[in-house]
Amino acid sequence: MNEVEVKISSERIDDIPLIVTWLEQMEIAKCIDQKMEKPHGNYQGMSYGQLSVLLLTYIITQSDHRLCAVEAWVQAHRQILELSTGWSIGEKDASDDRLARLVEELGKQSKARQEIEIKLGRQIIRAYELPTDIVRTDTSSFSVHHQKQESEDNLLRYGYSKDKRPDLLQYRQLLATLDPMGMPLVSATLEGNGADDPLYFPTWEKMVKVIGHKNFVFIADCKASSIATRAKIAANRGFPQCSLTHEWSKPPIPQTMGKRTTNSKCRYSFAPTGTTRNCCWQRF
Repeated sequence: MNEVEVKISSERIDDIPLIVTWLEQMEIAKCIDQKMEKPHGNYQGMSYGQLSVLLLTYIITQSDHRLCAVEAWVQAHRQILELSTGWSIGEKDASDDRLARLVEELGKQSKARQEIEIKLGRQIIRAYELPTDIVRTDTSSFSVHHQKQESEDNLLRYGYSKDKRPDLLQYRQLLATLDPMGMPLVSATLEGNGADDPLYFPTWEKMVKVIGHKNFVFIADCKASSIATRAKIAANRGFPQCSLTHEWSKPPIPQTMGKRTTNSKCRYSFAPTGTTRNCCWQRF
């Protein structure tokens, strides 16, 4: 009687199948493969969309964004990943070189990246029936310990530091979210020495494309309270709400516009008659 050697291997499942299922329902791989340019003809292995699913699964499960560690993690969970996705994962498919190429192409193809962002945002809103009445947006700066590089495309630059560290390079991050759950729909990584004022109207335009309508309150800080920004949003039938800077004097508001209300952040906030929205209004 011939003896058959049986090899048994064990893998930790953890939350990998659940995360992969969520990413599949969001159609991230399909969306990325549709919008991004195809790799060169000699490219073999997993597509950009499939690599994105593996990378996002690793980041969510391990709370780590290092590209060099993904390959070993994929090999350790290869069986459960193949069963969850239905893909055949090669030994070098998730190498740091391939992942770096993916990230690089996402950075270069700005038009495709924006289309991916809009399509995914629409699908999330539709799938989970999210309310689209209130949008919040803000920017912040992040200081980093990095050697300065002389390049026009470099985002790390010296600028006004909110961390009180003008000696460090920094970059800025913009984020626009939906209330009340704080679902991020629009984001942008920006150079560290720019102004925030010109960003709010383009962000409002992007949110209109994602949400699909203009009937939402656009909440921002005092940097969005410039007359030019509010006039553009109002001219396009938007509803901006922002706190006025301390330099503003009492705005000349007609009595027909509404009754005056006050709050701790905005000294001059007015609610139009017959509405429940508290917006900062000023005659342009």
